Amino acid sequence: MIACALSVSVPYSVVIASENNSNTVNTYKLDDVNVDATKDEEVVNPYITGGDVQVIRREVIEKHNYTTIVDALKTIPGIQVSTPGYKGGEYGYAGYNTEVSINGENNIIILVDGRRVDNDANTYAGTKARVNISTLPGINNVEQVEVIKGTGSSIYGSDSAGGVINIVTRKGSKQPKTTIDIASGSWGRHNYALSHTGSSEDGSIQYAASLSRQMSGDSQYQDVYTGKSETYSNTGFRDENASFNIKKDFDKKHSLELTYNHSYEKAFYPITAPDYRYYSSFLNGTMATVNPLTHRYTGLNSSAPGYRNIFLYDAWLGSYDETLSNNIDLKYVFGKTDELAESYFRVYKNYTRYNTTDYSSIWNVPYPYLSEFLPTAKSSGNFHSDIEEVIGTALQMAKHTGKNSLIAGIKLRKSKYEYHDSSSSYESSRNAFDVYFQDKIKISEKFTTTPGLNYAHYSDGNYKNVNFGGASKLTFSSYSSYDFDKNTNMYFSISQIFKPVSGLDYSRALSIDPLQNEEGYNYNIGVNKKITQDDSVSVNFGNTSMSNAIARYSVLNTSTGAWQSKAINAVRNKKALNIGYTHSIDKTWNTGISYSWVNENFYSKNVQKNPDGTNPDELINAYRPKNIYRMNVSYDKGPWFADLAYTIYSGNNIKYFTGSSFGVLDLAINYKLTKDTQVYFNVNNVLNKAYETKALAAYGPGALPESGRNFMLGVKYSF
Repeated sequence: MIACALSVSVPYSVVIASENNSNTVNTYKLDDVNVDATKDEEVVNPYITGGDVQVIRREVIEKHNYTTIVDALKTIPGIQVSTPGYKGGEYGYAGYNTEVSINGENNIIILVDGRRVDNDANTYAGTKARVNISTLPGINNVEQVEVIKGTGSSIYGSDSAGGVINIVTRKGSKQPKTTIDIASGSWGRHNYALSHTGSSEDGSIQYAASLSRQMSGDSQYQDVYTGKSETYSNTGFRDENASFNIKKDFDKKHSLELTYNHSYEKAFYPITAPDYRYYSSFLNGTMATVNPLTHRYTGLNSSAPGYRNIFLYDAWLGSYDETLSNNIDLKYVFGKTDELAESYFRVYKNYTRYNTTDYSSIWNVPYPYLSEFLPTAKSSGNFHSDIEEVIGTALQMAKHTGKNSLIAGIKLRKSKYEYHDSSSSYESSRNAFDVYFQDKIKISEKFTTTPGLNYAHYSDGNYKNVNFGGASKLTFSSYSSYDFDKNTNMYFSISQIFKPVSGLDYSRALSIDPLQNEEGYNYNIGVNKKITQDDSVSVNFGNTSMSNAIARYSVLNTSTGAWQSKAINAVRNKKALNIGYTHSIDKTWNTGISYSWVNENFYSKNVQKNPDGTNPDELINAYRPKNIYRMNVSYDKGPWFADLAYTIYSGNNIKYFTGSSFGVLDLAINYKLTKDTQVYFNVNNVLNKAYETKALAAYGPGALPESGRNFMLGVKYSF
């Protein structure tokens, strides 16, 4: 079972994460949310229906010098980023991958330029987390990130229980601009990035291109049991990203746009950190009974103290995960309303290949006999390849007439998944389409309501020789917003949730518990209040109530010593609260505090006891800190910018975490040498604290430690 920590932060403003920019020339009014835009950065999303929406703009990314999209996302209250402490992982295993959730929900939709990047034929992490973060565009190619909690819009689909994340990539600029970014830091880490934007002389053609590479050696972490900084063996990585965008404007309402994103990552995969409490039994070969003839343990399983030390073999031999992604998108806009909502036709293809190699064949070899097996193990690693492919198309019509802003469309996706290893191959495919309609009705100057409908259909298919049926459902969503005055806004949303059973879940089902489609409701209510010119507060409460949810967990097969994944029907109710407060001390100093809380009740319907005697309700209930606080102070004057943030994770279950609470301090400093050159210095985990954001029940506390103190020093030059 995974225990996850929720990372939160103070928004840079109550609704929109933005900072003052001297180049700001225009302010657009979008659903009662002000979005500042520069001459070359007029990025507005007219499909956001309002509510708890936060946008991280490029200028915020630049000032904080985030190195990944995850670094930016985890600063938003309600966004949960749980990592195993390293980049590498294995396809289909949630515990060994980074997962992002909203209000505690992994079942979210991630978009790139409004285009879905998940796969209906399978789920990357083997859970509701459907997207591998390493396949997303590099931070060098991100213009802004939009986060919508709860109901975003009927156009996004009915299968998101938590919300929507939309990543907007860089586009062309009126004036040509080239930026070079070079940084180095702890553990042999080096980052290189190059970007260029520009346009034709008449401005009708805009283009953008970027290249980046990040690489690192093995990281280190603070071990709570030894009290020392230990090397997290086999955690090095190399990331590469390349992208381009070119757009031709025929007139103000007609354009053709081509976007291509490429990513490659080779990330080493240690599985877990060692458990130094039992390191001597590992070195002495006394973890279990040893067969004197085969020189292998007999009866060794995860119940043995220090069992995870066996994974050191994988680290020493160099287990790794390799990810290659190529996505291309062609979009023709043939109409645009005065609110910038587009009528368009789009066709795209997403392709990702995962290659994983591990060395599990020697998992039950005692360390004193390791030399007998090592040469053979190194030359006979376990290799498997997982391939995801989606071909999609979309047609949308938008019209603004009087008090009504109408949007209707259809989206079709053909998803395919393939698996290959040395002894077997299989594939699965699934087609899906969504038909949607919504009407944003401006009832008065203060009150707006947006009802919407979405009809989703999923085809039948086959997964690992298990047939699964198709599914269809018409769902509704509704959002309402009321402005009491220019400083106070209140909103409420309700959306119906529908997600069909996946082929992967069917393959894990129990015969006594036939799986049903996931259905339920999501409710969100909140208020944004500007108390004074210098003080703002935001409050959001969300509730996800699922009459049927599919729970995924693992049980130990005591006869084989292997863990088996199970999927069962359950009733789930999840509540989340986010509170943010910001205060401007003066024109130079700003401060803020936020609080996030998640509570979940999860009950299996038909399975009361597993074969190993465990209770499913104990295994599928989430283990995460219930209370997360974040305080920050920022300084912004002249060439200097600095931000100091302290995050507290409390309410941790010490059965799975090494402490009931953690406190992590981070620092970002940015100095402009000239108008074209800046130097930056970032320090993460300044106090070098031991902490985790994810846990594995099978392997004990501290199995997945986060990185210790580390820094990056860089320089950025634009011309």
